[in-house]
Amino acid sequence: MAQFRILSSVEIEFQGQSQAREIIERAGFAIEVRHPQPGWPDGETRAKLAGFDALLAGGENLNAATMDQAAQLKIIARNGVGFDKVDLNYCTQRGIVVTNTPGAMADAVADLTFALLLGLVRSLGLGDRRVKAADTYDVPVGEDLCAMTLGLVGCGRIGAEVVRRARGFKMRVLVHDPYIDDAQIRALGAEPADRATLLSQADAITLHLPLTEENHHLVNAEFLSLMKEGAYLINTARGGLVDEAALIAALDSGHLGGAGLDCQATEPPKGQSLKLVRRDEVLALPHTGSKTLTARKRMALVAAQSIVALLQGRVPDHVVNKEVLERLDLAR
Repeated sequence: MAQFRILSSVEIEFQGQSQAREIIERAGFAIEVRHPQPGWPDGETRAKLAGFDALLAGGENLNAATMDQAAQLKIIARNGVGFDKVDLNYCTQRGIVVTNTPGAMADAVADLTFALLLGLVRSLGLGDRRVKAADTYDVPVGEDLCAMTLGLVGCGRIGAEVVRRARGFKMRVLVHDPYIDDAQIRALGAEPADRATLLSQADAITLHLPLTEENHHLVNAEFLSLMKEGAYLINTARGGLVDEAALIAALDSGHLGGAGLDCQATEPPKGQSLKLVRRDEVLALPHTGSKTLTARKRMALVAAQSIVALLQGRVPDHVVNKEVLERLDLAR
């Protein structure tokens, strides 16, 4: 069996166990975990990738400049759903397969979506601060979730789990996703809706779609102006989906009731992002959507399975740059 070297830029050991390591080593390959934190500086990424055949990737930038010394690299297995930090065109040109882990973190992100929604609707952050400061023992009147309409923009695996939870809260749910059949949306217990209907009727809107060139700043001044007055915006996807200047303006005017942001345009936030997250109407978290033990185990395992499949000459599941498969002789 050919010897391959695999590098992981994310932690794969959980409570003393690692299914990801086991599946890789059982296949006869060696894996090195070089850094337990997501993301390296670009220069460090460039140096560390040299000599490796596969990368179990975190949040580092993976582009021509950071991969030009990775002559042996055959696969980048993203430990997560997003792939906006990977240059897919460059990888396809090089014959590098890129995969992700859809579904592995769906429950965790869906749970966090509702944590943010409840936090905003019931003023949990403000209430916590007031109790700890022995301040005014009160918060503004909130609302029952069952009296609210939830609108989803995007309804992939994570969105579907959000719908299921919303139904448990007895919410009316609207979904706008041109890539999903109406029948599939109805089967979840939601109502298909065009963009205008969703924006005008939803009391809270949640975002569940990848960051691409087409939907960069999807949530802009026009989008926000069409939202129902007093509505909430929840973003557990990518910070670049939201025009932060437009969101600040919508909050300044009082048009929106608040925003729950697990991601920002700049992470950690600085400049405009920092101005946004420091607002009282904003509940912000440090991109923690997948930070549960169960989700991390699943993500690492799915990424490891993709790496093993590719190195054994098989087409992995969840290939993002499918065009690359035309150039490779892989079993299907």
